[in-house]
Amino acid sequence: MTFEVPLEEPLEVPLEVLDESTSIYEMRKYMSAKTIALVEKMKFLAKPFQRKAYRPLVFHLEDGVLLQGEVEKVDDEHVTFFLGAGELITYRVDQVKKIVWRGSIMK
Repeated sequence: MTFEVPLEEPLEVPLEVLDESTSIYEMRKYMSAKTIALVEKMKFLAKPFQRKAYRPLVFHLEDGVLLQGEVEKVDDEHVTFFLGAGELITYRVDQVKKIVWRGSIMK
């Protein structure tokens, strides 16, 4: 007994999906290795358990500003910090220069 599997036509990916993935790649291509590492670290810190476990966090920004709080959400362009009392503030990810937890720089 033989079975024939009909050949399927190739899957077409919508153009907007291709554009989105390309734009993320292009954006990361222009980020420094340090910024990419910080973005990945902030994505990790935005997860529910890590938001509770890694407290207090201090974020050092390029303009000398220090923020104490949590990572609310992050993408490849912006990070939103939760500073307490419902206060949210958003910065470009490339403005974050280092993250300090319990007096040590997170690597």
